[in-house]
Amino acid sequence: MTDFYSNFSSFEKDGQTAQQYFYKQIYEAFKENTQNNTLPFFNKDLNKIPRELTTGKVINNENSIALEQIASRYGYKSNLWIYGNELNKLQKEVGSLSYKKGTVPALCITKYFGATHLNEQDLYISESGTGNKEQYLYNLDSLTDRSREKVLKYFEMANNVDKSYTEANYKAFQSNIKLNKQGDNKTFEDIKKKVIEASNQNGLNLTVITNCHYFHNLTNSIGMPELAEEKTAKHKELCYQTSKEFCNKSNNVGAYKAGLMLCTALNAGTEFQRISVAKGYNLENAKRIEEMKVAETNRTRPYQRGGGGWSY
Repeated sequence: MTDFYSNFSSFEKDGQTAQQYFYKQIYEAFKENTQNNTLPFFNKDLNKIPRELTTGKVINNENSIALEQIASRYGYKSNLWIYGNELNKLQKEVGSLSYKKGTVPALCITKYFGATHLNEQDLYISESGTGNKEQYLYNLDSLTDRSREKVLKYFEMANNVDKSYTEANYKAFQSNIKLNKQGDNKTFEDIKKKVIEASNQNGLNLTVITNCHYFHNLTNSIGMPELAEEKTAKHKELCYQTSKEFCNKSNNVGAYKAGLMLCTALNAGTEFQRISVAKGYNLENAKRIEEMKVAETNRTRPYQRGGGGWSY
């Protein structure tokens, strides 16, 4: 049977820490996507928020940045991901699984865990799989056709949560628009300011990249991915131009630091998207809604593994 990489220690690291590897993989994927005109912000196939297959939970924060950049780099059309450890366990029940030649798993990490859990909408990587804070995930499309069929059949209802999730986000988003029209909203204005500040990296204003990332995530999260092209089309050329300038300037700082700077800018867009679909701009509400939708879907699943510009 195939040995799917699980924890960071199980992969050749060349002396790197997990954090160094994490940001390096993001920058290298971003750089290649920039060169090949395959940035995920303009990828019509990646029309859903990244989700972990066995738990049904949304993968957000910097991990979602890593997964989408890697998905676009390798031409994956799915945004469903699964722990390497879960694939290893699953083989004992459904038979041998395998991945396509040249597959490199994506490392995801949990930076924060504890009291702030209810204030976050993220899947904590340590919630399932091996329980480690640094684990590898495989895109569903990285598996061979036969293996993918086995996995989808086994978790055939895991994707059902997306419909109710996007419906709830859309209602909250519309409610927030009405709230803004009633007057200035301090929370909304504060995060806009944070986005602008975070977008200045390596002597460049990366706002256009953050903007495209934001609209890509927003339209996917409310179930209207077709709007992404409308919102980002006029910025596409400038986005690639700025991305190339950033990559050129980053040659002197190294892939790790460049990935860290890039994530600082993009994650501000992720935060803006999350709060945009949180009713009343309250992320605690968004977390509870997401958990409720996942729970509803899990109750009907045949199998469940335990453990686990800125204007509207």
